[in-house]
Amino acid sequence: MNEINSHINEAISYITQNYYENITLESMANKLYLNKCYFCTLFKEQTAKSFSNYLNEVRINKSKELLINKKLSILEIAHAVGYNNQTYFNSLFKKYTNITPLQYRKEKLMSIGS
Repeated sequence: MNEINSHINEAISYITQNYYENITLESMANKLYLNKCYFCTLFKEQTAKSFSNYLNEVRINKSKELLINKKLSILEIAHAVGYNNQTYFNSLFKKYTNITPLQYRKEKLMSIGS
């Protein structure tokens, strides 16, 4: 079981440090020298989330920081967190937060008085 944990910990660490890169399930499994289906099963067992759901959550959380602290456009933020398509980023952001990135920015900036 320790070996399995080390694989998943390595995957989580890699995602945390490289969320802005093009990370796929296949590329991560290859990086860890694991079968894609096996890795997917292990990841879900140990995190209670699918690989893609975990990656998206990390990216959306990072984008929240950028929306509040930076004067970047929504497109620039989408690119900065690993999405090449602003429309896709907007739809994922809304899926995870129930509001659009622009609404999030406006609400947070209002609440901190900017």
